[in-house]
Amino acid sequence: MTRLARILALMLLLLVASTPALGSGDPLRLGVITLSHPLMMYRQYLPFTDHVSEHSELTVELVLAKDYESIIRDLLDDEIDVALLGGLSYLEARRASADITPLCGVLSGDGTPTNRTVIFTRETGGSIATLKDLRGKRFAFASRHSTSGYLHPLCFLGKNGVERADFVKAENLRTHEAVVRAVLRGNYDAGAVSASTFMRFAGEGLKTLARTPSHPGFVFAARAPGIPRVERFRQFLLGMDYSSPELRSKAEGWSPLLRNGFVSVADSDYSKVRDLLQCAARYGYGG
Repeated sequence: MTRLARILALMLLLLVASTPALGSGDPLRLGVITLSHPLMMYRQYLPFTDHVSEHSELTVELVLAKDYESIIRDLLDDEIDVALLGGLSYLEARRASADITPLCGVLSGDGTPTNRTVIFTRETGGSIATLKDLRGKRFAFASRHSTSGYLHPLCFLGKNGVERADFVKAENLRTHEAVVRAVLRGNYDAGAVSASTFMRFAGEGLKTLARTPSHPGFVFAARAPGIPRVERFRQFLLGMDYSSPELRSKAEGWSPLLRNGFVSVADSDYSKVRDLLQCAARYGYGG
């Protein structure tokens, strides 16, 4: 596809995204962090929001936030009703406002609302065979607001004898995908990303050094409790029958994050993320 064709396709998708209507009433504004190219984001999330609009009597508007900070700000400022957040960004929003309410957790491929981190290097990174070999190397983390891309790997590495200060160079890149590509290009010797991101690139010359235990995964969070259209959205998601062949076929066109279903969660389900914050603080988080 030529550059002009890509731009025209993106403009068309932006127009479609801003067009009201499959449902009725005040629209539900759903915020998602832009973790890959906007065109890819619209391709992955618009079929999902269209499905919800078509079957829930809601009108769901997709709002792309440029990063973790902006989606939390949009949620607090009433620019969006619901945000898809990671565990750490949920806690950051909750810390700013006790009204922030978890609606439902996003199930991963193993049927639990959890995620894991993969710490990896290149297959050709011959001098790195164990975590301790990472000392004195260049290491790439994802955003400082990422549970699986920064918080958990920082804690896990620290417990295994490798602190942030042990790297000759350690930086936080904006997205998990950027971490993988930077390691593949040789800009860094190793990195840490979510297990789902790692699986997307598993056949491109990556070598696993370690996988962390599970931690709370993505969650849909509302700006406040008791908003009728938000409650309808929550009930619709929890009622989706992912055993249906028709729905599973349709979900193949959605973001991989949304293909396994949802489960009810409470704020207490994120206590493990609070524990990770205390752990990571001992090894350089926030410093």
